[in-house]
Amino acid sequence: MTRQLRQDEVRESRGRGKARRVGRALAAFKALVLLALIAVTAYGMLNQALYTDDLWLPVAAGILGVLLVTLFVRGYYRDVPRVGWVLVALMAVLVATKGLSMTWTISETETVRELLRSSMYLAAFVVALAAVSTSRQVSPVVDAAVLMSVAVAGYGLLQKINPVAYSATTPDGVRIGSTLEYANTTAMIVGVGIVLGLARMNDMRGPLPRGVYAAFVLLFGAALYLTLSRGGMLSLGVGLLVMFALGGNRLQTFSNLLLVSAPLAWFVYRAQGLDALFLAGAPEGQQLAAGAALLTDLLIALGVAFVLQAVYAVAAARYELVSGARRVFGAAVLAAVLVLGCVGFYLAADELLAGNFSEAVTERMDQQGDASERLASLSSNSRSQYWEVAWEEWRERPLLGTGAGTFLYTWQQNRPGFGGVRQVHNVYLEQGTETGVVAFLALTGFAVLLVGYTAQAAWRSAPLGSRRILLSGLTAALVVYLFSSALEWHWYLPPSTLIFFILAAAAVKLASREDWTLDEDSPYPPPSEVPGKR
Repeated sequence: MTRQLRQDEVRESRGRGKARRVGRALAAFKALVLLALIAVTAYGMLNQALYTDDLWLPVAAGILGVLLVTLFVRGYYRDVPRVGWVLVALMAVLVATKGLSMTWTISETETVRELLRSSMYLAAFVVALAAVSTSRQVSPVVDAAVLMSVAVAGYGLLQKINPVAYSATTPDGVRIGSTLEYANTTAMIVGVGIVLGLARMNDMRGPLPRGVYAAFVLLFGAALYLTLSRGGMLSLGVGLLVMFALGGNRLQTFSNLLLVSAPLAWFVYRAQGLDALFLAGAPEGQQLAAGAALLTDLLIALGVAFVLQAVYAVAAARYELVSGARRVFGAAVLAAVLVLGCVGFYLAADELLAGNFSEAVTERMDQQGDASERLASLSSNSRSQYWEVAWEEWRERPLLGTGAGTFLYTWQQNRPGFGGVRQVHNVYLEQGTETGVVAFLALTGFAVLLVGYTAQAAWRSAPLGSRRILLSGLTAALVVYLFSSALEWHWYLPPSTLIFFILAAAAVKLASREDWTLDEDSPYPPPSEVPGKR
């Protein structure tokens, strides 16, 4: 009897040891898959946004191949939450609808391309959703996204610092397009970097890492300004509002933003005095002189942002802000927001009352002259025409559309002039006009459920905990992409959309696991949770 018990104990011990080895092997495999997705996305960020078929098709084949392999790995999808499967189902409906549109499409070639592109995004999302298996992976995913934004912003700034060696490929040659070669997508990526950088700063305590991230955020702000992207700036504003609404430590978030905004405002002021930065066709010598001055100002601003944040981190760790001062500070923040809102409303109303609003929106901006004037323009730069043509076509074919990826033919048949365009510049409207109401509802439902679920989880988390800080930052980053996609065609630039789905997977996984204690796992512990400590 005793011998039998000993044998049972040995077998049980061996079973537990085997289970632990299998568990460690599965965790290592998941980490490798997640790292591969991030590496491919980073490669795409630095290689022309994988825009051409010869660049993105091999990537799509590789990601779909990884999905196929994971289907045969036991336990890989075991911890995917229920809401994750609902989101996957919505994306699957979108992909299936695009596939079915092959039976009625007006261009099979374009539909096949769009089907493969959408399938790549679905595969990346479901694979990443299962690959994020521990709270220790969330912060590195955020850091990886920030570093990608640093690379994009840094190369974009080089296009202004040394325009001879790093020439801009944007239509006017003035706005920076960076390695993505499209200014508005560059603006969206650095906008995502700003909200994620602010979130990571809130989650850090040491002055050195906080100072480094402050410098990153300033770098993103400088690049955003030089893209001259109004849509990118508006999307960032919406993302920041979401972040402030969901964040538990709003005062610290505002302090971090204020400490970066001061040197950034000085940098922008100095840049406005360098006319050669914004004039199309400016002499090469003037461009190089302006670039050298810009570099000097940028280095000064980066150093000031680093020092201000480092000093603030040391002060915040030693001193507490009394409740009265917090109320005064909070009232000042609210007043500043109201003033800025009133100014913006006044400027828009002034155009409307002058009777120029409709004309200002529909006119096309001139590619010559001072490019910085576009920041004061209300022009949609032909987008209103794209949307009108797409909407009229959708009204004629509400259920089926013309076929996935076929808007370029719709535009050629109905365009008011002779200009060419391939995308609607609104990913939601594009689904409707190309593949009908089912695809539109699937993508819109995905976006609403994704943001709603992660925002609710952030709101319910502990106010000063790392979980709420990162969830609010991730949700804000998702909002920046989704809002900007209503104005742009990021969907057709794979790395900008792959990073969205990777961040979405991390956010959903973190939101669904209330047992993940980020405060213990974070390499940089959060500030003290003593009331009044900021």
